[in-house]
Amino acid sequence: MPKEAGPAFLRHELPLLPVTAVTGVGDGTGAITLIDSLPLGYVGVLEKLRFVSSSIATGAGATQTYKLRKGGATGTVVATLTIALADVNAVGKFKVASVAAADDASARLMDTETLSLTRDASGTAYTKLEGLFSVVIRQKPQARV
Repeated sequence: MPKEAGPAFLRHELPLLPVTAVTGVGDGTGAITLIDSLPLGYVGVLEKLRFVSSSIATGAGATQTYKLRKGGATGTVVATLTIALADVNAVGKFKVASVAAADDASARLMDTETLSLTRDASGTAYTKLEGLFSVVIRQKPQARV
């Protein structure tokens, strides 16, 4: 594993899940796993979960709650993002949830750990929801040892 070096952090946004149709992501109200145990392959600290709309969302009173988890689909919740219709009722609108971990260690992923994205069994279904889920990750520059 590379050794962390330098005082500054590097931040980048990792696209997690493009949503091109409401089916399986915004429709229904049952719990689902959207991403299960995605390995990053490097050390990083999870900072934010973000959804940016690519179309005008529809659905009377629609709201859904998504959770970014450290580990598998039942792993530790590090961020909770509730998307209401008013949050995504125009192209380019976005909703952000900061990581709620008590400290960096709780939000830190080692190079062998994984992350997952799930939807809660609650809310009101969308009839149209399109956009992109992404996660902001912070890491120190790494030097080969």
